[in-house]
Amino acid sequence: MSLTAHMGETIGQVIKNCLLDWGIDKLLTVTVDNASSNSVTISYLNNVMKDWPTNILSNEHLHVRCCSHIVNLIVCDGLKEINVSVVKIRNAIRFVRSSPFRLLAFKKCAEKLHIECKKSLCLDVATRWNSTYLMLEAAEKFEKVFVRLGQSEPRYMIYFLEVDSKGNKKNIGPPNLEDWENARTLLKFLKIFYMVTLRFSSSLHVTSNSFFNELIYMHTNLLQLCKSRDNLLSGMAMNMMLKFEKYWGCEANQNFFLLYVANFLDPRFKLKYMKFYVGELYDYDKAQLLTKKVKDNLVSLYEFYLKADEVVDDNRHKQDVNDDIDDMEVDVNTLARFKRHLQEEDSVENRNEVERYLVDGCEDPNDDKLDILGWWKINASKYKILLKVAQHVLAIPISPVASESAFSTGGRILNQF
Repeated sequence: MSLTAHMGETIGQVIKNCLLDWGIDKLLTVTVDNASSNSVTISYLNNVMKDWPTNILSNEHLHVRCCSHIVNLIVCDGLKEINVSVVKIRNAIRFVRSSPFRLLAFKKCAEKLHIECKKSLCLDVATRWNSTYLMLEAAEKFEKVFVRLGQSEPRYMIYFLEVDSKGNKKNIGPPNLEDWENARTLLKFLKIFYMVTLRFSSSLHVTSNSFFNELIYMHTNLLQLCKSRDNLLSGMAMNMMLKFEKYWGCEANQNFFLLYVANFLDPRFKLKYMKFYVGELYDYDKAQLLTKKVKDNLVSLYEFYLKADEVVDDNRHKQDVNDDIDDMEVDVNTLARFKRHLQEEDSVENRNEVERYLVDGCEDPNDDKLDILGWWKINASKYKILLKVAQHVLAIPISPVASESAFSTGGRILNQF
């Protein structure tokens, strides 16, 4: 199905039609970025699906915000502090890449200086900070070449013109020693968030259970950097912390508790890990409130799936009784009552699955190779209902980046290989 317009309600209608065409009547989550049209889309779907008999907890968890997009917003706030240095380096790269002759001269200069680097110079996209990281990572290796270029190429020195709001041209000059130091500082800083974004955007393994770990990793690093003696670093970190608190702080409008639940369902961590780290970040009352909310969300999901399972079992029981009556080969009343007794026993046992899961010991937290889906498969008979919650929650993508790339109609840029 194609979109006639990128308005929220139009997108919602297309999603609804797809669900109906594909015969999907249950929808736990939709992962979207923070565009205002996407909020309208979620509201539209919520209104349409609220009367569906199969909706899950009144669509309470329908809206999942793209974690990679939020990281992008956070980092862009930090980049404002170092913009001039980035502009200078970007202009230097643009000069070199503006003609094949200049690029060839640059490579020969690198050879004379015995600089061996397989990375090639690339320009960033201003709205994509991760491309800025990759641009600086490659350029920093060739700092000496750019310095030599400034000494041997007159046109290089007059290339750095910046036009202000009044149309006046100002020569901001090529990147100097301070600019390259700023770039190195920025690279160390951005690498934290670049690696987080890669993990968020992965498509080959479960990502929802990694959300809380990455959240703690970012928050801890930002707190440390806010206390840095380097004014540049601390200024960037403080700007980013404000944005971080807006979306992921304890007081924020947290519609991502389902991603906390995903960490809960990781047998290496469960609730103990969350209690430990949240207790270090916030005061006692906030920590208790947050962990209680997460557990309540898990329990509400568990009870929903338990109720749904009981309805299915009840229907099966009625069918079994009818089959027994038709066969007339056994004592129907005795078997029926015994089966009901077993179901009641199972039900009482199942109601304690969440508590049993929490009481059972955690797997090794350092086991990075643990196959979380395999673990739940092995323990399927032990946690019959909780398994169903895990199947759905762990399937949630926390970033649509991978799918956006897969369905993009833009051309692929190929290198010489």
